[in-house]
Amino acid sequence: MSIAHQRGCLLQSRILVFTIWGLILLCALINSPNVRAQTTTITNVTYTRSALYDIDTETTNPPLVLNATVSYAEAKAGYYLAAGVFDLDDGNLVSGLGSSSPQSCATTTQFAGCIMPIASAAGSERVQFLLSHPKGVWNLALVAGILDNEQNLISTSSSDYTFTVVVHSALTLEVDVPSGVAVSVDGVNGTGGSVQLVLAAGSHFVSVPGIVQINDDTRIEFRNWSDGFTNANRSVALNHDIVLHANYVTQYMLQVISPVSVHGEGWYDTGSNVSLSVQSPIVPMSGFLGILGAKWIFQGWTEDGHELSGSTLDQVTMNSPHVVAVIWKADYRLPLIIVTTLAILLALVILYSRRRTQKRKRPRRGRSHRSAPSRRGTSKRLSNRPRPSN
Repeated sequence: MSIAHQRGCLLQSRILVFTIWGLILLCALINSPNVRAQTTTITNVTYTRSALYDIDTETTNPPLVLNATVSYAEAKAGYYLAAGVFDLDDGNLVSGLGSSSPQSCATTTQFAGCIMPIASAAGSERVQFLLSHPKGVWNLALVAGILDNEQNLISTSSSDYTFTVVVHSALTLEVDVPSGVAVSVDGVNGTGGSVQLVLAAGSHFVSVPGIVQINDDTRIEFRNWSDGFTNANRSVALNHDIVLHANYVTQYMLQVISPVSVHGEGWYDTGSNVSLSVQSPIVPMSGFLGILGAKWIFQGWTEDGHELSGSTLDQVTMNSPHVVAVIWKADYRLPLIIVTTLAILLALVILYSRRRTQKRKRPRRGRSHRSAPSRRGTSKRLSNRPRPSN
């Protein structure tokens, strides 16, 4: 028995609908690259060029899919159109599943082969093959031909399309983060929350945000990874399945309300104790009033609306967001004294100036009307006085 005949027998055992001679001729076409299509052509070929193979589930991601259009001409009634995907390294049909339209495959097997009844002398079929059990570099060929009514291959009708699929071993990278944290892997952003990805072995870039705002007064801050890395953006050498945990700490906002600057406002880790202090119980006011002596006098604290002691020291436990108000009393006594005194002095100056002006004006009017008579009267009274005797 010839080698070609033995190969045909092997293929017949794998797909029942192929005749022995048909499979022999199809396999012969694989090994004859110079055979040209006569009455069939293969066009519109698309296929998965690379994929990841998961050893545990024996599946690829994405699935290995081949789509093509097989056209035929000069066929006769009762003929069949056959198509299949062969491994060029061993000449066998590969494992998988075939389908076609508008005519359906005559049978379904565990191999990527399909035989369709021909309805007219010329036409085309859209075929699809799902390929399984791949290997690293897979050299394949899609072979098509017409079978006569006895399912013998018409050699001049055969055509083929060769292609290569590269398959990598798949590894799992799981990144565990709090809800609402978006993980980026190799530049692809997630929608939020933990992710589990099947990736090829090698180096991959993982990134998480340093700070995630929950609301106006609550947030979470990145601290480190479970393997000790402290940078939120990092590379991962994926040579086995890896689970990474991104550790975040919750932080709350401490708001300090005070007309006088008091240090301590900001974000703090949950459970931490924050000490607030007033440097001096008496603080000069800023601006012009401060120049005049106005000052703030410390009165006490309120935490979330509840009054605390009047001590200049306060401690807040950050188990939630807090608002601390520092109570100060405004002391305007010295500015009031200064302003009042200045107002009095100004009023006295104005009053004095007015009286002096009035006093100066009155004598001048009297002398102008009485000057001549007055002088004459005075001379007359002096002349009538008796002279003293010696």
